[in-house]
Amino acid sequence: MNVTLARTLADVPRDRWDALAGGSFYAGHDWAAYQELDPHARAYYFLVHDEDGALVTAASAYLVTREGSGRYRPSTLFPDLGLPRDKPVLLVGNRRGHANRLLLDHAHPHADLALDRLVAAVDRFAADEADGNAWWLYLGEEDARRLMPYSRLTRPRLLAADCAIGLPGEGFDDYLAAATANQRRQIRRDRRTFLEAGYTYRAEAFRDVWRPMGPLIASHQTHHGHQAGDEAMTELMRQQAETCGRTATVHTCARGSVMAGCALTFTTTTQIAARAYGFDHSRDASAAEYFELFYYRPIEQAYAAGVREVHLGIGTLQPKIRRGAHVLLLWGLVTGTGLPAADDGAAAALNREQWELTAAQLGDRPDALSDSLLPVALA
Repeated sequence: MNVTLARTLADVPRDRWDALAGGSFYAGHDWAAYQELDPHARAYYFLVHDEDGALVTAASAYLVTREGSGRYRPSTLFPDLGLPRDKPVLLVGNRRGHANRLLLDHAHPHADLALDRLVAAVDRFAADEADGNAWWLYLGEEDARRLMPYSRLTRPRLLAADCAIGLPGEGFDDYLAAATANQRRQIRRDRRTFLEAGYTYRAEAFRDVWRPMGPLIASHQTHHGHQAGDEAMTELMRQQAETCGRTATVHTCARGSVMAGCALTFTTTTQIAARAYGFDHSRDASAAEYFELFYYRPIEQAYAAGVREVHLGIGTLQPKIRRGAHVLLLWGLVTGTGLPAADDGAAAALNREQWELTAAQLGDRPDALSDSLLPVALA
């Protein structure tokens, strides 16, 4: 196995990287290219090829000097570990979007050896350039289990719950038919309310509408208690349009010629990733605009594209479950040599606290989630 380190994703063939990503937008080449623009994180790409030159496993890694999001700050996510706050942090995998993925050709006959080489290379880099720790955040059950033998933690850390809608059949009617009676009533009521509101709906190219999207997304973020400025959000939209715009569709609703709401989505070989929603909250938002633009139009888009999943992201589980989403727990692990002694009891207590918050959001639908790592994390 041959391990190399690239400093820019432009040196990594898109088709090889995306083959390992398995259709995940947030693990894919375009999203990684966008993250390369962050001035507070230096990007590195670890690549492991076999003797025939095939890419068997890979990882993006970010040496972060200033992290603006607590969701990607290990000292916030792992408060029991007493981590320093004044040293660069090495994050492995995507830094935004939460749906991290272990980039590995699981069918390769030497996949285990390739993963050994990858983790060892990442850990050496962490020892030389960071605090000795390599943080693998927001992994799904299968990937977290695959990495557990390398982790310095005796149990994985529960970080969040992700949501996606699996789509049966060939069209929206099949999605409706698979829903419960209550769900069908809710979905039909949502769509009728939106239709009667008199909006003009359009599916737009991201590169054509990123500028008016910024203030709408900022308005929606501010409406829900998050700090978001129009200019900063517009700049993010410009960057994402430039790096990821080739696979993007923006679902919009307008009054006359003025855009009132928008939902940004990306299409891969296996999913529609619903990335961001915006709405002008100086207006009345009472016509199910969010569900029409962020759920139902992307579902129709998925059927038209021949893919069978709409990825909705973390948080607000109940509205997503009511519209057919299943829930996937996301885990955090750390490899390397820099971790201080951990209190196993404190880790279990933090996992239980996070699980109680998640379970409360499941309500009467605990069947929406299944994860075999949960008993290990809570024990």
